[in-house]
Amino acid sequence: MIRKIFDNLLNWVNNLLKTLFGVFNPETAFSWQTLIGLSVFSWAMSFLATSIFTILLASFSWWFLILGVYWATTSNKSLSIGKVLLSPWITGALITIYIFGIITGELSAYALVVWPLISAVIAALPTCLGENFQPKIPDRDKRQPLVWLFTTQLILSSWFQFYFLLQNWLVQYPTIAADTFEKSAFVVRLSTEESRQRLPRGTTILDLIASRLEEQLNNQDWSDVEQILLLREREQLIEQIEQIDTQVRQEIDSPDIKEDNLWQVSLGEISLRESGYNLELKALWEGPRSQTQANLLTKSCQIISINRQTDIGIRLVSQVECDPVEGWRVAEPIVTSQSPTL
Repeated sequence: MIRKIFDNLLNWVNNLLKTLFGVFNPETAFSWQTLIGLSVFSWAMSFLATSIFTILLASFSWWFLILGVYWATTSNKSLSIGKVLLSPWITGALITIYIFGIITGELSAYALVVWPLISAVIAALPTCLGENFQPKIPDRDKRQPLVWLFTTQLILSSWFQFYFLLQNWLVQYPTIAADTFEKSAFVVRLSTEESRQRLPRGTTILDLIASRLEEQLNNQDWSDVEQILLLREREQLIEQIEQIDTQVRQEIDSPDIKEDNLWQVSLGEISLRESGYNLELKALWEGPRSQTQANLLTKSCQIISINRQTDIGIRLVSQVECDPVEGWRVAEPIVTSQSPTL
């Protein structure tokens, strides 16, 4: 049984070697097999060379490979979709990898953007070259297919570019991911559940500002806190919030995120309540959005007075409690009766 399996394995290896030898044993020396062989030879020699000869031999290896693959795929009519040969796009992919991966050292996303255009140029070369590779004007019946070729590849390249542009926007402006694209002809949200879980970055800014405001106003003398809440002293409170806002943005600053400057934080209404005051913080999104109306976030903080026992007796101090952020793409605020505004 083992001997039979071994014999079958040897026969398979023998047939494979014969097939490979038949493929790479051309009838004439001037063939695509010769170019592939030269590519492998140049690649192997590049490991033995030093300094600039390593780069030169490696480049020769790629050039021979590109020419050999183009020749082989062009002569193989089965590599096609209908009447369209796939050879230009296969060869274009190799050229793109060589340019963006080997020469520049980094295969960036823009290689995919350039690939359709390079492929279109390769596909148009036989029509635009005459004998001895002399440039010529394409025949009249070939011009319209060339227009369609370059138009389709330009559209494909534009779609790739648009995709990477959107991804770049989502990195720099993560709030866009929380927006709605229901009326967009270009963007389709595949997961509505994921959209609900994404919150505008303004919520983070407001939460941090409110947290710092709580730290600064909590357990302060009620008379001092109440005084800065009055209309005539409101400028001091606004400056205090602006300073907190600046500190918060510096702490959460990231080189990849550029949207923080597009959030305009301001002080909203300060209204009276039974045991104190209601202070409202606002964050207005001034960046790109899908709707024409303003995208506004609000956060309400209740500032009340409480009695606290100290060593010298009972002291009237302030206590700050803030509600969750409400508004655009978060939770719509509940409409309540209006409180008197200071």
